Amino acid sequence: MELAGNVIWIAGVVYLLAGVLKGTLGIGFPTTVIAIMTIFIDARTAILLAIVPMLVTNLWQVIRCGQIVRTFKEVWLLLLTMAVFIIIFTRISADFSHELLSLFVGITVAIFAITALWVDPPAMSSRYKLPAQVSTGVVAGVMGGLTSIWAPPIVVYLTSTRADKEVFVATVGMLLLVGSLTLFSSYWKIDMISLEQIRISALLVIPAMLGFSIGEAVRKRVSNELFRKLILWFFLLMGINLLWRGLVT
Repeated sequence: MELAGNVIWIAGVVYLLAGVLKGTLGIGFPTTVIAIMTIFIDARTAILLAIVPMLVTNLWQVIRCGQIVRTFKEVWLLLLTMAVFIIIFTRISADFSHELLSLFVGITVAIFAITALWVDPPAMSSRYKLPAQVSTGVVAGVMGGLTSIWAPPIVVYLTSTRADKEVFVATVGMLLLVGSLTLFSSYWKIDMISLEQIRISALLVIPAMLGFSIGEAVRKRVSNELFRKLILWFFLLMGINLLWRGLVT
């Protein structure tokens, strides 16, 4: 697979931006990358190129947050359910057309933005946590297997549990790391990703990690709420754009 030089430069800027968002909020890396890169390349290639930077940034987020054992004990059922459904739907995604992928990614991004902007889920009773983890894992796994974006249902779940900022970042980091590892192994097993794609994806780790470092610094100096809302409005516009492209192509 060869990419034009200008596309690679654009990808570097996009991954830097996505890294800033990831470092600031703990989420949004694949959403940003795929939403923007599908303007320049097909949806499947955009998804495959995001995989290695996703792995690295999520691993770094988990290391930086700590609380690994505690977090695992809290959400092990969600992790297991999500991993199983990612494996199942990764295989199905190979048969999806580019237009369907664009539509699905567009719907995913728009739902993510709308949910985070306007929906405040009610506080969840502790007795419903295990069933909620299973249902969240199923939805996240289906979305992750098809598009490599599975943050939206996780954000809704963590909001319902009223997780504080540090718990939110630690938990979402672990969930996204497990999802990334599962997605990568599934792509590799069914020969859906090539060594050349892995090489290009690995190079894009550099701007992604640079952006992540900037994002961590931004988080200490800028209002998280204002920054979050601006990015979510951006996601909503990008989701609408993807839906339009999927419908008219």
